[in-house]
Amino acid sequence: MPIDCIAGTSIGALVGAGYATGQPAAQIEKFVTGIDWAAVIGGVGRRNLEPIEQKRLTLDAGSSLRVGLVDGKIVAPSGLADSSSIDDLLRGYVAQSRTVSDFDKLPIPYRAVATDMLTGNMVVLDHGDIATAMRASMAIPGAFSPVVLDPWILSDGGMVRNIPIDVARNTCADIVIVVNLVEPPPQREKLVQAQQLLSRSMDVMFEVNEKAQLATMTERDILIDVPMGDISTGDFERLPETIPLGEVAARRQADRLAALSVPRPEYAAWRAGITRSQEVEAKIVDVRVEGLDFVNPEYLRTLAVVSAGDTINVDDISGDARHMAALDELDSVAYRLEGDSAASTLVWMPKEISLGQNVLRPAFGMFADGGGDFKFLIGAQHVRYWVNPLGAQWRSRIQLGDESALTTSFYQPFDVGQRTFVEPGLFSGRLVEDVYSQGDRIATHEFIDLGGQLDFGWNLSRNAQLQAGYQFTARRARVDTGLPILPEIDADDAGITLSARYDSRDTPTFATQGLAAAIRYTNIDESLGADREWESLEAGVRKAIPIGGKYLTWLSLAGGTHLDSDLPLDRYYSLGGPRVLQAFQHDELRVAEYWVAESSFLRKLKTLSPIKNQAIYAGLGIQVAGLYDRIDVAGDDDSEEIFGGYLFLAGPTALGTFTLGIGFTDSEANLWLQIGKTISSGTILDDNLFR
Repeated sequence: MPIDCIAGTSIGALVGAGYATGQPAAQIEKFVTGIDWAAVIGGVGRRNLEPIEQKRLTLDAGSSLRVGLVDGKIVAPSGLADSSSIDDLLRGYVAQSRTVSDFDKLPIPYRAVATDMLTGNMVVLDHGDIATAMRASMAIPGAFSPVVLDPWILSDGGMVRNIPIDVARNTCADIVIVVNLVEPPPQREKLVQAQQLLSRSMDVMFEVNEKAQLATMTERDILIDVPMGDISTGDFERLPETIPLGEVAARRQADRLAALSVPRPEYAAWRAGITRSQEVEAKIVDVRVEGLDFVNPEYLRTLAVVSAGDTINVDDISGDARHMAALDELDSVAYRLEGDSAASTLVWMPKEISLGQNVLRPAFGMFADGGGDFKFLIGAQHVRYWVNPLGAQWRSRIQLGDESALTTSFYQPFDVGQRTFVEPGLFSGRLVEDVYSQGDRIATHEFIDLGGQLDFGWNLSRNAQLQAGYQFTARRARVDTGLPILPEIDADDAGITLSARYDSRDTPTFATQGLAAAIRYTNIDESLGADREWESLEAGVRKAIPIGGKYLTWLSLAGGTHLDSDLPLDRYYSLGGPRVLQAFQHDELRVAEYWVAESSFLRKLKTLSPIKNQAIYAGLGIQVAGLYDRIDVAGDDDSEEIFGGYLFLAGPTALGTFTLGIGFTDSEANLWLQIGKTISSGTILDDNLFR
């Protein structure tokens, strides 16, 4: 049955574009069923493309939430989902046909329907970039950022014409074949919550214009109703399940469809005449970057593999586009090829972040346990991006609560590729900690720090970083309440710091695969301006290993030592709380040296978002730790090995990981709840790298 023209809305625009560009149905099915929606919409895998410094900055913020400051106003992101991957997917899907600007000149004339968010009017896209037309028609408001095509701001066409019958008639059609996806009627008991009602309001909007269009059908037109069952608009990962539903529905109309068919030889000739490959192979003679206001285009070139002189295909370009789009400073990266395949210019068209150069990340953390501890923090990180052409950033953070801080630093790369950098900074902090003796809380101490640092760094790869620097800290400590177990302190610590980090985890919190590792060394010396001398060396590593689809294990190892130096009591390592030895109170165990080994086994209980790979897990953990020179016990018991375990429920949230659990040893037990950014204890496992 030859098709004369196609009009589509939303997912109909995607499928219709494939057919209109000359792709056979089997090829479209292969494409659609092969889409990794978790990567395309959920951003799964994107973190592996981020620079190591961007990962560090995000972890320091304690939250992935972002808002912008533009002209003194707070600006929210234009879409909840990252649109760069779906943009890239669509460009590859119709790669060859993107050079055809008039949609009437495609193998089959084509129209995509979108909604102008400025006027509320329907916009019929009949020319331009066909990948952009599809993307505009599919831009669900709030989920995906709109497509800006002057004079329009375009979002999902379903709001004005979910079934574009009149558009098809105006294009060419005497007889219209309508594919109508039918969802079951809503249930009264599921229209109670605000989110349910908001979702239903969008459905009502669609249904109203659907009914108006269906009412225009004539006896010659053919309606194919496809019952969708419990598959809803947002169930992208279930898209392959819809294909058999469509086939069954179409076969119900087989007799009527047969009346429009032509003899097999005639159809074969028609099919051969319109079939087009979407493969692209081009010789690149030049690479150009357009449309940037503050991001240095030369920096983007350092991220790209494709260069002048290469012969490339769509996958090569897509790989570079994904690397660029992983930057926080960009919302998406488009491209076009100019010239012919023998001499093409690759033009990158990155879109800078809609939040502007000033970005805020809010953070929240809360910890409570069965021993009466309740701790919280609230704060925000501010980053000013691209202060100069080398990519300098001014970074500041404020945090209030049991762990208060005010910091500011200036990250300055030395080279356009940002391989090496210097970061001077100032900091102040106030930390309130309880001190224990024989398991009893007997004092609360307040630590106030004021100082600065000068760090030099080397970004070895997307996963690895080295840093070395000088740090000065004026520390003041006093007893807030209780007995003076720790001495009153008025001392300056100054010396050399060295650190290294490795981070290949798939997510910044609650990783399901990848490795996190860190090592840090501090040498405080009087010759460098200190009042006392001491050293410390600490290292930690955690490996996340997925086991099938429902199971996960974490393996962790950490330790710290004073290297036979005179480590001050206020610099002792502290354990106990949500990270290490959960059976004990927060910071209950204070030691000069320690080691800890841990294994956790988790089982997925409930999937929160298949696309984002988010779920609630139940877990069992086992720990063994060696503690040396404890100050919370006296005599020969100041060093020992402790065996413990814990049971927990955990999962990711927008504020970070939540954990509800109970820790135990042969003599101790404690219930705890942790949400968001961790209230730090005093070991390397409290570093944000191990969240």
